[in-house]
Amino acid sequence: MPFIFVVGNSRSGTTMMGRILNNHDEVHTFPELHFFEQMWSGKDKDKILTGDEAIKLAERLLNISAAGYFAKREPEKYSAEASKIISQIPASGLTALQIFAATIVHESNKAGKKFPCDQTPQNVFYIREVLEAFPDSYFINMVRDPRDVLLSQKRKWKRRFLGGTHATWYETIRAWTNYHPLTISKLWNSAIRAREQVKDKRVMSVQFESLLQNPDQTIESICQFLQIAFTQQLKDSF
Repeated sequence: MPFIFVVGNSRSGTTMMGRILNNHDEVHTFPELHFFEQMWSGKDKDKILTGDEAIKLAERLLNISAAGYFAKREPEKYSAEASKIISQIPASGLTALQIFAATIVHESNKAGKKFPCDQTPQNVFYIREVLEAFPDSYFINMVRDPRDVLLSQKRKWKRRFLGGTHATWYETIRAWTNYHPLTISKLWNSAIRAREQVKDKRVMSVQFESLLQNPDQTIESICQFLQIAFTQQLKDSF
């Protein structure tokens, strides 16, 4: 089953693209899962987890899927569901990658969707590893003018006071304290370089400005790339 990954520098339209794709009848978009940077290590990619370790990983993914990455961790709520997912994987196949795949497929099926979509921006730094593990995957790499990224990052901490009720106090304080134009610029350059280092037909770069200025043509081209049907409901996020 093909997986979809929406990646790019933070504040480059990854969330908007995730919402657009989630409007499709066959695509289920997750909140940012942060699996590859937080729960997985390339040097241990073939490591077989114990049953308890596998269940704990599935619990964590289910918790994030339901409540978001910065929400209160309540893995015990998902113990039974996680155990069911793990029970369907042979003990010899209990790697972190297999548990990730089984969990996002499970959640997508539960939502009545066919294609899981992870919109974690930082996955731009793991494109090669993901494509090696899941060769049927597609990447949508969002690119935005760095000047607009800087301005958006500078204002990010204000989301909670502008109607963004989903933004926690932790996120608000973190966004305010972490902002520095030099750091943001370096991160933007790193994300651009990470994409440029991967020449692969399974990766499509999309200009955020093109999406705003010409949504019909841009979204249609994305659908062609992903081999899914274009429908007008995809534009409901605008």
